[in-house]
Amino acid sequence: MNSHFPIYIIGAGGIVNDAHLPAYQLAGFNVQGIVDINPEKAKATADRFSIPNCYPSLEALLAAAPPNAIFDLAVPGSQIIPVLTLLPEKAAVLIQKPMGENYQQAGEILQLVKKKEQLAAVNFQLRYAP
Repeated sequence: MNSHFPIYIIGAGGIVNDAHLPAYQLAGFNVQGIVDINPEKAKATADRFSIPNCYPSLEALLAAAPPNAIFDLAVPGSQIIPVLTLLPEKAAVLIQKPMGENYQQAGEILQLVKKKEQLAAVNFQLRYAP
């Protein structure tokens, strides 16, 4: 593997299955865990991509993640703030588009990651794809 940073994925939807995990596999990234509000979906994704840990809840994933974890946050825009609030201080986070549901929420996300000193990036590729 060319990345020693463990990746923990929050959300097991289409973007994770169709883009992130195939790319992570090609790059040899160290994906260690996944969680989804639908446990069966998380389990199917974990099995498909040989992810060693599938967690029953976000809290369980966070309890297991080491301090150097990278969190791939692939949840609906309305759930970004609640999830970021639970993530550790100074966490490394990849947030999927959109950055919230509106401009005000984007500002709140920005303020939250600054307050928690999280290293956050927003993934905006395929911005206008259906």
